[in-house]
Amino acid sequence: MVTIDSHGSIARLSLDEITASGTRYVSDPAAFSAFAQGLRPETWLLDASGTSGFEGASAGFAFYGMLMHEVVPRLYDVRHLDKLGGRFALRLGGLGPRGEFTVIAMNRRVLTLSGLPRDEATGQPVVDAEIRADAFLAFWKDFLAQIALSTLFKAAIPRAALLRAA
Repeated sequence: MVTIDSHGSIARLSLDEITASGTRYVSDPAAFSAFAQGLRPETWLLDASGTSGFEGASAGFAFYGMLMHEVVPRLYDVRHLDKLGGRFALRLGGLGPRGEFTVIAMNRRVLTLSGLPRDEATGQPVVDAEIRADAFLAFWKDFLAQIALSTLFKAAIPRAALLRAA
C-alpha cells in the first residue's frame, strides 16, 4: 500500500479522483461523495487564527479528531446532512476506534460524535463509508487548495479591474 502522506508530502486527491478510483481509497465512493458535497468551502479555514490548535495536533489521531470535531461541524451544511438522513457514519481506515465518527444534524446544527451508531437488530457498527486515513488527509489538502485558489481568483478580479482603470 502506498502512503499518500509519507513524510508530510503535499499529495492531494480531489473528490472526483477519489470517486473515480472505485474502492481503492473508500469503501463506498458514492456515499462519500454525497457526504463530501455538504462541505462548504469557507475562507476562514485559510486563516491561521481560525485553525489555532492544529499545530499541536498536526500528527496522528489528534489531527483527525480536531478536523472532525472542530472543522467539519463549522463547514458542513446542515440542510445537506438532513437530505442524507440526518447522520453520516465515517470510519477512517487504519486508525482503529479513534478514527470512527458520526456526523449528525441536531437542532439545525451539525455535530460530530466519536464512534459509530449500532444496528439495532445485530448490534454491529453501521458505517456509511470507510476511507483510508491518508486518502482523507489528501482530500482535505485538495479541499484547502481549492479554497485558496478560489480566494486568489476572487482577489485577482478587482486588482485586474484597478490595473485596467489606471
